[in-house]
Amino acid sequence: MNDQLLYLSGAEIAALRPNPADLRLSLARAFRLHAQHRVQVRPKQTLAIAPGHFFQALCAASPEPPYAAAKWVGIAAENSGRGLSNVNGLIILSDFNTGQPLAIMDGNSLTVLRTAAMSALAAEYLARPDSASIGFVGCGQQALGHLDAMYDLFPRLAEAVCFDRTVTSARRLAVIAREKGLQSRETTMADDALACDIVITTVPGTATLTPFLDATLLRPGSFVSAVDLGRSWRVETFNVFDLRVVDDRAQAEDPENQSKLAYPGPFDSDLAMLASGVERGRSSDSRQRTLFLFPGFALADLAVASALFEIAIRTGRGVGLQR
Repeated sequence: MNDQLLYLSGAEIAALRPNPADLRLSLARAFRLHAQHRVQVRPKQTLAIAPGHFFQALCAASPEPPYAAAKWVGIAAENSGRGLSNVNGLIILSDFNTGQPLAIMDGNSLTVLRTAAMSALAAEYLARPDSASIGFVGCGQQALGHLDAMYDLFPRLAEAVCFDRTVTSARRLAVIAREKGLQSRETTMADDALACDIVITTVPGTATLTPFLDATLLRPGSFVSAVDLGRSWRVETFNVFDLRVVDDRAQAEDPENQSKLAYPGPFDSDLAMLASGVERGRSSDSRQRTLFLFPGFALADLAVASALFEIAIRTGRGVGLQR
């Protein structure tokens, strides 16, 4: 591989069929190392163009496994009207010790996997193990990824409620959930999804978006993963949450990144605290409402990219590119 780069397209990443449980384990290991101050991570940097339109750079390095990664991503909320993905990115993976670039990966596919894996890792600590229903507000690619990740983690899931401004997207997700054996339905009322044990919100940001979700409507004992930075939520209702968790508190408290979160904090803990046992997450109170609100963290991209690279090498997948 010294004279070649491995390229993993979105199709190649899908063909790797990474196990959701293995991705959670990779993330947990990475965040435990982070808690031990053994990894190097910097808060994401953003180049703002317009509301809902910006570019971001993320980088992280870890000695175990020995890789470093950089992610370049462009976000354009109006892309849905152009028939394009709202988020577009690439990942470069390098050898931690030599600095040699090893692989280039499709950032869109990887971002879906890593984001869902982050939500699932948080859910291990914040959701009730007996959660039986899952509600989606936003039914795009992130919702599909979260359905897979949560279905793998919660064996008692039996019901899915799907809401999207585009009815066909909600219907598609409901069909896929039904194929997994869940009772599922699409709905034209976002509040229907809030009546579930697990709630996933993935609403794209636009200049005209007005927060419309009321956290006081959540059932006792529910877990929310606000993948959309909380933009779809009326944050003045967040006082109903007993625990508020972010992926990384240092990044969330960085002024440039804090301004992107609809709810700027304070946060009770982050993934490194949970994975390392510094904080225990949900208490024995079955009525606790918990929130995981996060902008994405470079260490998670690195952990998932490393796992995908090792699967690709082991299985002989990917395309070799001359450097």
